Amino acid sequence: MFSRVRMSFRHTIAALFLMCVAGCDNQQDTYVARNSGADSRYTLTLSSSDSQRLGLLVLPAAAATFTPHVRGYGVVLNFSTLAQALANVVMAQAAARQSHAALEDARVLFGKADSKHAMSREALEAAEHRDTTDQAQLELAYRQEAAAFGQNAPWRTAERVNPILARLTSGHAVLVQATFPLGVGFAAVPATFFVTHLSTQTGQPSSVATIIWDAPADPSIPGRSFYALVDGSDLAQGEHVLIVAPTGAPLSGVEISADAVVLSEDKAWCYVFAAPRTFRRLPIDLDRALDGGYFVARDIKPGQPVVVKGAGLLLARELGVATSGQD
Repeated sequence: MFSRVRMSFRHTIAALFLMCVAGCDNQQDTYVARNSGADSRYTLTLSSSDSQRLGLLVLPAAAATFTPHVRGYGVVLNFSTLAQALANVVMAQAAARQSHAALEDARVLFGKADSKHAMSREALEAAEHRDTTDQAQLELAYRQEAAAFGQNAPWRTAERVNPILARLTSGHAVLVQATFPLGVGFAAVPATFFVTHLSTQTGQPSSVATIIWDAPADPSIPGRSFYALVDGSDLAQGEHVLIVAPTGAPLSGVEISADAVVLSEDKAWCYVFAAPRTFRRLPIDLDRALDGGYFVARDIKPGQPVVVKGAGLLLARELGVATSGQD
């Protein structure tokens, strides 16, 4: 109910605003369009009769913030893959410790002729061979785990391994592999990821990941890959997800309604009220999408009137195309 009352109030203000605009000048019945300069911004001045006939709706631009970001895709890994890799490391560590202890005992006992447990050279060499083999297997397990999950995986640090593995094992956290397309550059590993279901609608909450590290490149998707631990989410193992990575500090500006956008010259534009019966066309970056429109950081101030109905008719008038006065 509050939303309908607020919208009705905004539309009433807009109608009063247009009545004032239409009554400011009764001189000519033709419009004048002129290029404002090398920056390709255009200004359109209408007659009072045209202002009324086009049925424009003008509303003030709302203040908004926008955080620059890039989008990528990811998949929630099955924990069994990580569990197997870590189990291989643990088993290799145990075998290496045992064989190394056996080698130390063999070295102590070797050559003791007065001992009934004296070790022969052949037995010593066998112990050395076993120790070398198990050390190589341990190194191989380390390298395989690092190749799969990265050199900087947080569980590779002794003080973090148990808490992280406990969260993964219990299902309180999931491991996500994120890949960003070619051309997306990162000066460093991102500090934060926002992870959502592919089916999530704009404006719905995301899961936040702050433990992120480099991952081996995904051979099936060209680009740069990362791993991230996501806590407290409803993401399912094997699920494909959308990843958003902030790339800069939040910006202040305004939100332009999607209804205000027109396309021309392979660009997106909107019209703002510049003076009585005068409208200026300004560019919009469609990559800066918000819930119900698009973010503009420059040239439009909060509260500045923007045409949200009839922008297509204004564009046609500016380009000299005949219109019937209906949008």
